[in-house]
Amino acid sequence: MATKKVKRWRSRPASKKGGTYATYPKPGESEVYKVRRDSPEPKEPSALQREYAQQQQKKTGTKQVKKKRKYKSAPASKVRAQSYTPDSERERLRREKVQRKKRNNVLIRVAIAAAFCVVAALLSIFIFFKIGEIKVVGSEKYTAAQIIEASEISLGDNLFAPTAAGIQHKLDTALPYVRTVTIKHQLPDILIISVKEASAQFAFKSANKTATKYILTDEDLKFLEVSDKPPKGAAVIEGVGIQGADLGEKATFKEPEKGELVKQIKAAFVQNKLDNITRIDVSSIVDIAVEYNGCITVQIGQAKELDYKCKLATKAIEDALKENKNAAGTVNVKQADQTKQAYFNPKQ
Repeated sequence: MATKKVKRWRSRPASKKGGTYATYPKPGESEVYKVRRDSPEPKEPSALQREYAQQQQKKTGTKQVKKKRKYKSAPASKVRAQSYTPDSERERLRREKVQRKKRNNVLIRVAIAAAFCVVAALLSIFIFFKIGEIKVVGSEKYTAAQIIEASEISLGDNLFAPTAAGIQHKLDTALPYVRTVTIKHQLPDILIISVKEASAQFAFKSANKTATKYILTDEDLKFLEVSDKPPKGAAVIEGVGIQGADLGEKATFKEPEKGELVKQIKAAFVQNKLDNITRIDVSSIVDIAVEYNGCITVQIGQAKELDYKCKLATKAIEDALKENKNAAGTVNVKQADQTKQAYFNPKQ
């Protein structure tokens, strides 16, 4: 009888205990073929294996316990705190995060818009605003044309380009009587230059071979010009030699301490409301003399307690002028720091 070959299908593994039946449908037919697969029965240990197990148990006495690995705990500062966050809290945190993100986006947009506005404003200032007219205010010593020419500003230049410091630097040497400069802008195209002029406060006598010249300076000893005679309101300085002077720069002296002393003496009398000082003699720093209004000489002596001596001399001069408007003479305050008195000696 001929045998028919049946296609074998892999079955799932059987369990370890007992046998199982796996059924497999034949392709195209409804019949089911059953295949039995028996699992092997467990083997009993031999006598030799039992004897070896007993010997090992006697040697150890107890069962071997596997050592557990010890793990080092992390420091408390590095351990991340675990907390339970309810759903409501999570929702709140999510909303805060969204709001923070929106707020940051708004700030970024505002910053970009501000930067754009600044750039646009700068471009409009430097491109569209041009100087159409220049006005000069406060100048008496120089004309407006001289100041504009010395400042090197021209029509058509940018209205906001010139600065007061830049103009001041250019005018110091060209026009030394200009003391301070301020500028204003009057839109759309007018530039206003406001000038404050200096005045000659000191006239340093300089003897030449031909004639006597006077080097004029302001209260800061800034060299203004050379004159044939001292102007009104300037004190003639004697006993001080000027070493060098550049127009518009501070004068330098052979004895620098005398130059500073002259400034202190004039400032002390001005502080006590005696402005009309006509002469200061510092030929000897222990015998200083100051002439007021060309008729009253104040003998100061040393510069010690200068402010106090000037105050006493002012009081003595005021008392003498009350008695006689044309009073002339000498006020001695050489020992005023000790005697606390000033003496007026009328001219005979």
